[in-house]
Amino acid sequence: MSIKNAAVTSILALMFLSLLTIYMISTPSPLITFLSVLIMLVALIMAQSRSWRDIGILASVSVIVSMVAIGLLASARLGRLGTLIVLLLWGLLLFALFTWARRTIIPLPRDRAILIQNTFTGQVHLADGPIAAPNVPLMERIIAVIPLYELHEDLTVATINASAPQNVDEIKVHVNYKVVDPLLAAQGIPKRTLAQETLAKEMNLNVEEARRNPVFWERLLGDQMRHEAEEITREVFYRNAFAQNVLEIYRNRADLAQEIRERLNPYVQRWGTRARLLEIDSVKVDREIIRAINKDAAREDETKLREIEAKRDATRVRAVLGAEAEVEGERIKAIIAALKEAGVEITPEVLIGAINAASDWQIEGDFGLLTENPIQIPPGVMPHEKK
Repeated sequence: MSIKNAAVTSILALMFLSLLTIYMISTPSPLITFLSVLIMLVALIMAQSRSWRDIGILASVSVIVSMVAIGLLASARLGRLGTLIVLLLWGLLLFALFTWARRTIIPLPRDRAILIQNTFTGQVHLADGPIAAPNVPLMERIIAVIPLYELHEDLTVATINASAPQNVDEIKVHVNYKVVDPLLAAQGIPKRTLAQETLAKEMNLNVEEARRNPVFWERLLGDQMRHEAEEITREVFYRNAFAQNVLEIYRNRADLAQEIRERLNPYVQRWGTRARLLEIDSVKVDREIIRAINKDAAREDETKLREIEAKRDATRVRAVLGAEAEVEGERIKAIIAALKEAGVEITPEVLIGAINAASDWQIEGDFGLLTENPIQIPPGVMPHEKK
């Protein structure tokens, strides 16, 4: 039975006995019967609430009703003075019970889990809050106080081997994690006996005292988280280093961090913990590797630039040659037209001569050079008269 159910049951029992005492001592009256039934009904309704505030109000009403019942019972037999004495004693008894409950009931902070073990059966259960019933002497004991607030670890993974020359000097990783299953956290850590004894010795405490200290669990869980995260980081980086160089890995560190966290969680969930955030803060490599990578990148950029320039030059040459060919064609046409005007018969030899002349002469507006340096007509070729 939880402490809340035990408290509600005790309050209702006190209320019922007090109303029953009032009903039996008082003169039978429909009003008293109605009020007793009404008060008990309201008490039952309030008892269904899971709020400690409502339970506190119900307890206060029960105390008042019990004082009335004690007062009526004492006045019928002890007189006024006896009634005052009985009421005083009853009040002191209730106060003593309340003080004992406050001392022995375990308050449960929201950010910690308290594990209680039965010394006879060995079973371990989680204390139910926000307050728990006092442990039964010689039968129950607190064995662990585990933090439920968010924890974090900063680890440095050094000398990560990968495909040469991609070795990394160190990677700094930040992990935020939280205990999601306190029972697993207390029992699921690998080699927990040796790890707990070693850490308790470092804290100058025996193991039982250390387990009841949240700092002990912070350090124990942190050591295990660093170990698991380092192994997963090495494995993920080694696999990715074959496809990416270290600069690309640094640029894609958010994706790599997500992959590391997804692979890390199945391991840490075995001992009741879950990584909520994992970040790669920095990647440190040999500067010579960076220079080599930059040189390779510079060579690739230079090769691409030269290819672009070569294509541009080829386009320009094609354009220039095309323009020159067009101009030469126009010149040849002009020469042939001039020969026709001069009455020269157009033969292959004459045409070849005109082409050669076009490559040497500079044609201007009215073809003055043609008149200054007339074409030599091959022997045997008779010019036609101009019609």
